[in-house]
Amino acid sequence: MTARRSPIKPDATLAEQSLDDALSAPSRPGRTARFLGAIAKYPTFRQLWFGTMAASVGQWMQQIALGWLALELTNSPSFVGFVAFAAGIPFIVIGPPAGNLIDRGDRRRLLLVCQLFAAAVALVVALLVFSQVVQPWHLLVTAFLNGSFLSLMTPTQQSLVPMLVARTDLTNAIALMSAGQNLTRVAGPSIAGILIAWSGVGPAFVAQAAMLLVAFALVSHLRLPPRTTPATVAAGLFDGLRLILTTPALRALFFMVAISMFFVFPYLNFINVFARDILMIGATGLGVLMAASGCGAVAGALSVAARGRSAGVGPMLVVLSVLYGFAILGVAISSSAPLSAGLMFVAGFMGALVFSLNTALVQHRIRDEVRGRVMSAYFLTWGLMPLGALPMGVIAGLFGARVAVGAGALISSLLIGILGLTSREIRDL
Repeated sequence: MTARRSPIKPDATLAEQSLDDALSAPSRPGRTARFLGAIAKYPTFRQLWFGTMAASVGQWMQQIALGWLALELTNSPSFVGFVAFAAGIPFIVIGPPAGNLIDRGDRRRLLLVCQLFAAAVALVVALLVFSQVVQPWHLLVTAFLNGSFLSLMTPTQQSLVPMLVARTDLTNAIALMSAGQNLTRVAGPSIAGILIAWSGVGPAFVAQAAMLLVAFALVSHLRLPPRTTPATVAAGLFDGLRLILTTPALRALFFMVAISMFFVFPYLNFINVFARDILMIGATGLGVLMAASGCGAVAGALSVAARGRSAGVGPMLVVLSVLYGFAILGVAISSSAPLSAGLMFVAGFMGALVFSLNTALVQHRIRDEVRGRVMSAYFLTWGLMPLGALPMGVIAGLFGARVAVGAGALISSLLIGILGLTSREIRDL
């Protein structure tokens, strides 16, 4: 028995007044509500939001610590790319079956299991560092395991959001999730950079485990409403990807994100190279650069939250995606730490606008019974980021990080510009 292949329609159940009444608490109108509407109105969503933020802080700390440790152990930008590549494999291998698991299983329990195991892995790595027996291959295994947990947690978290808010607040809720996760790009790398500068890499992994345990405690008390539509009992592993590729609007959104993820977003894995070898600002400076990117991303996501809707944004998505690439090109060229930080802020702002709006547009076009599979397929694009880091790392090893990051950014801007000019689906979004 296979899943239904009817065109994707918006999930009308979220528009029912009874669900809105059950989920929402009385809201206070005002300027704050424009930005924090879903957090203020829905207590269960607020709990999920804080749990997601705690886990995200830990994950960003791990990304910084793992990249810095890879550079210390091997002094090779190429190996940094291999570590990122190992983290991306699970998004492609585990993503399709993960969608089935999300649609058919207990989403809360799945999050709890992933958070607990991710915390255990972080503590093992910390022990290896403290014992001074850590080897490069340990980092590859750690990256793969952490990528496996993320490939399950990320679409699960996104699939929970429409269950907890009314459809009219969905864009706001998705943007707030993005704003919060980007806020953790400020907190996580900043804390990791300070810990590495003061006491080494080991404590950063301990802190990651602590944040994941905080997330575990918050999510364990999460009370979810009953499913409004039954999950498909026997679903094909690639139904989500097929639904995306056969629906013109979803296909256009998927390819826009895929281009940016493969050619631009891997730059984050090489910011440590810029901080240490090009700008000469060390681990603390690395934290500043990542914080600047995170602050810009928070500002961008809050802009989407304030807008509260995602219709009629196709041409704007194209322009923002092109500008995002040019901002990263500027980072690659810059030899000034303050200028690089400013450009990181701009890139973060543009990137958050693009990814928040893109995700909101996807969520509005799918039904809950296929949401897990579609979102898992959509987040296959996250696997393209580490895959892009592999050739970027090779190019960085041969010609330098400037050439690798700059070339990827320029290619992305050109491809998305062409896609925007030739795709009617994007213009009609």
